[in-house]
Amino acid sequence: MLKKIGLISFLFVASLGQLLAQEKTNNPSFRSLIAFDELFKLAAKEKKPILFEAYLPTCSHCIAYDKTLRDPKLKAYLQTNYLAYQLDLSKKENNLFLRKYQIYIPSTPSFIVFSPEGKIMDIEPLGDETNSVVGIQQILNRAKNPLACSASLLEKYRKGEKNMDVMLSAGYFSRLSMDTTHTLEIVNEIVRQIPKEQYQDERSFLIMQKIMLDDENPLFQHFISNLSAYKAKFDSLLVLQTAENVLMSSLYCSRARNHSPIRMESIKNGLRKLGLPEPQIAMRTIVLEVLIDLDHKDLEKAKEKILGFYGGKAIPDREKEFWCKQLTRGQAKGEPCPLP
Repeated sequence: MLKKIGLISFLFVASLGQLLAQEKTNNPSFRSLIAFDELFKLAAKEKKPILFEAYLPTCSHCIAYDKTLRDPKLKAYLQTNYLAYQLDLSKKENNLFLRKYQIYIPSTPSFIVFSPEGKIMDIEPLGDETNSVVGIQQILNRAKNPLACSASLLEKYRKGEKNMDVMLSAGYFSRLSMDTTHTLEIVNEIVRQIPKEQYQDERSFLIMQKIMLDDENPLFQHFISNLSAYKAKFDSLLVLQTAENVLMSSLYCSRARNHSPIRMESIKNGLRKLGLPEPQIAMRTIVLEVLIDLDHKDLEKAKEKILGFYGGKAIPDREKEFWCKQLTRGQAKGEPCPLP
């Protein structure tokens, strides 16, 4: 009997999820999604900005926002001010669209606004505090304003504006629009303006959560060296996640091939402070370390690192194939793999 009830409950939840997903795509405040090329042509013709709501059908926050977005006032507002569409991020083609335009969505739902000319004006992850008709209208009024949108704040920064609020918004936008160069530059400028006695304030922690991409700055070095103090003040899991995200961003960024041995050891020490065991740390760093050695033409050192990683055990065939490809790259054709 219990098994039967469990099955019925499962089917009910599954059906409910499908129903919510179906209702989501039928939200009357949004237009039916058309081919992206046609959509941008339509925006240019009608001289209207484009709004995308990026969502997932199973996201509880998205479902909560969906109820608000069905309000007749918002429907009228969107019809007047935007070409409004929804992007279901469970669909591959929508993720490819975001990748094409270099848009990073850290959470759903999020608003993405393009100008009538097809330029990104704003990217806004949505929180519970703005889930109201007034809150959504305020976000969208700012997002379509050429003088107030996030892209305009980044432009103000590029022209020399160093106001903290402007830089925080500009930095977050550059992070979400995958403009790593400006994100790093803005973070470094922000950190220069923060007094050391404010490193453990809520704003400083928020900076590390939202826009910090690099471990090599005074704020993050203070953070990773004083984790217990941050854990006492903020959610301990969030503190660890934030530290790990920054360390891994430093490890997997395009600049990582230029990391010095000292920098690599610093990143490893950071991961140790998070409690990661040595095998996990080695798993995360081995490829980069080998590639750095090969960039320096030190084939023997790269080989030693690989063999040390496996600790004398046989290297699995597929992994050996990968390593041999790296080790023989740039060598004469037919050169044997140096691994045993």
